[in-house]
Amino acid sequence: MHEPASRRRRGSVVADYLFATMVTLAAFALTFVADRYLSIANLSLILLTAVLAVAVRKRMAVAVYTAVLCFIGDNFFFTRPRHTLAVASADDVLAIGLFLIVALVCSRMATRLSSQVGSLRAAQLRARTLLQLGKQLAAAADAAGIRQVGSQALTQAIGATARMQLAAGDPAAKVASVDPGADLDGEWVIPLIVGTHDHGAVVFAAHEPGEPDAERRELAVAMGQDIALALERARLADELEQARVQGETERLRNALLSSVSHDLRSPLACMIGAADTLAMYETQLPQGERQELLQAILHEGQRLDRYIQNLLDMTRLGHGTLKLHRDWVDVTEVVVAATDRLHRLFPEQPVQTGLPPDTVLLYVHPALIEQALFNVLENAAHFSPPGEAVRIEAGAMGEQLRIDVIDRGPGIPPDERARIFDMFYSVSRGDRGNKGTGLGLSICRGMIGAHGGSVEALPTAGGGTTIRIILPLPPAPETST
Repeated sequence: MHEPASRRRRGSVVADYLFATMVTLAAFALTFVADRYLSIANLSLILLTAVLAVAVRKRMAVAVYTAVLCFIGDNFFFTRPRHTLAVASADDVLAIGLFLIVALVCSRMATRLSSQVGSLRAAQLRARTLLQLGKQLAAAADAAGIRQVGSQALTQAIGATARMQLAAGDPAAKVASVDPGADLDGEWVIPLIVGTHDHGAVVFAAHEPGEPDAERRELAVAMGQDIALALERARLADELEQARVQGETERLRNALLSSVSHDLRSPLACMIGAADTLAMYETQLPQGERQELLQAILHEGQRLDRYIQNLLDMTRLGHGTLKLHRDWVDVTEVVVAATDRLHRLFPEQPVQTGLPPDTVLLYVHPALIEQALFNVLENAAHFSPPGEAVRIEAGAMGEQLRIDVIDRGPGIPPDERARIFDMFYSVSRGDRGNKGTGLGLSICRGMIGAHGGSVEALPTAGGGTTIRIILPLPPAPETST
């Protein structure tokens, strides 16, 4: 069982006075040895040194206690007549009186200087602790990471187990919002409030019973304020992302409604026409023409399947709100998955890659980024000359990742480069014809935009088009040891 705090404080006081007594006895032992060689004035300096040694380490009361002991001992052992408190000479009265005054003044100055040094050290430790906490909070990816970092930092710095209670109706949060540092069933509470937003509270369970000192409380309050600000920043970032995602969702939803009547008719008309011709003239058509009609039905059916897949993607993205299930993924994995899908669709289309040698991690929804990249690759394959490779290059640019998809097609006129990301807009270029629905690049822009990135079309040196995807690169996750 732990001792009560009052008993521990009494033990600390006794230890302080015992230390002062031992230092005083040691000083007197040294003074007895030096008595044969030094004058009384010099002996007083030894005793004064003992007073200073205690004053720089202990409280003022202990230093005064040491000064009084040294004063009495100096009078009793070294002032004539010795071994009595009586003083025979007026000069000796003045000398021991001045000794007491100097001892008290020196003890006061020494304790004040020691207190100032201790305050400076505490301030330095507090600044270093807050700086380290700020770095850890900045590296946290979301509110959950902030809570974990904050709890660990508070537990380590304060010496009490900290746990977050973030529910608005939590009793601890209500107490904290009224009385910061309030005692709650033997625990103490720090609020996490920024403006009118209540993020709950941090509840500390001390490792030992008793009230925490004021210095630890002040540090806990300062750290709590930093954690509350980090949670507020995370909340604002979530709201901004939700607003951006909602805007992208609304735009995609509206485009979906109009696309149903815009591009479904073309492949369906071809399939119905071919099937109708086969039904009416099956016995009159040569075998070669029948095969061509069947191939046309198959081709248009596959085209319709891809288009419906795009519609399903848009429906999934536009259902309610666009929800991003973020995870850490290497950009190389995303590129390899997208190129594998392209090879299944265009087996004869060569693809070249230029990827970074080191791992580059993205904090994204991997499936959506893969789909966005595949749409760009499919677009490049549509407009690349037969046998001409499509190239993918990726690399970091500061706090952003750049992914370039380069084709050697006829290129895009400057005034149309921004319009290719609009719904249903398709440029008639390339030997493979205008078979696009005008949805792929628009879906790509919506998916990338929902992640806080951007997509743009650039001219390629030597001819062709470069579609550049920019995604933010958050700080890499810290690995626990």
